[in-house]
Amino acid sequence: MNEACRKAMEKLDAALAEVVASSEVDLLIKDPATDVRIVRNQETAIGDLCADAYRAISGADIAFVNGGGIRSDLKKGDITRRDILQVHPFGNMLSVCEATGREILDALEYSVHAWPAEFGGWLCPSGLRFEVHTYIDSGVKMDEAGMFAGIDGACRVRNVYIGDEPLDPDKTYTVAGPNYMLQSMGDGYTMFADNVFTQDSVMLDVQVLITYITENLGGVIGQTYAEPQGRIIFVER
Repeated sequence: MNEACRKAMEKLDAALAEVVASSEVDLLIKDPATDVRIVRNQETAIGDLCADAYRAISGADIAFVNGGGIRSDLKKGDITRRDILQVHPFGNMLSVCEATGREILDALEYSVHAWPAEFGGWLCPSGLRFEVHTYIDSGVKMDEAGMFAGIDGACRVRNVYIGDEPLDPDKTYTVAGPNYMLQSMGDGYTMFADNVFTQDSVMLDVQVLITYITENLGGVIGQTYAEPQGRIIFVER
């Protein structure tokens, strides 16, 4: 390695080592007892945090982050830029589209269709809450490429609320999320790609999370994120 490269690497390492925030709690992507990636099949505190960041920074009605896009824990103590980069390492961008309540319902149903198996497209939500009736076989249909193609039959997702109001299938809402999912149909999410986008790839996901923690949370992830916040409720019968 020549001198210029060495100095560039040192500068990068110093930038990534910069402490940008702190956390009072551990936010985990796996169950320590089983090693299951719970961020891909249930609500998690880190999923709540990441989705809240998208909604707060964008001003959208709701936000989704795919669980497969959350790749690392945030542990109690100091948080560096490297820590945030390890959470969101793929360089996805915040986008916002308009979507009907029906399209949101389709997305939620697709999110839970494979449960209890892990699914990278599992949605971590902000601004809404819903029930998953696990005893129902999902009616989600996919095409030969594994993309969402509709629902034929029963739905597991029930009783969806946006804020304090029941979701209206005919109403139009604003939805924030990674461009990977909303615009590029990542993980098979076909229902948003042709919609009107009011914000088009406006900020890197890493910066979304840093900005939310530093500006909206005052630089500290507090006890609000000690546990999942009850946005996804599993109903067995």
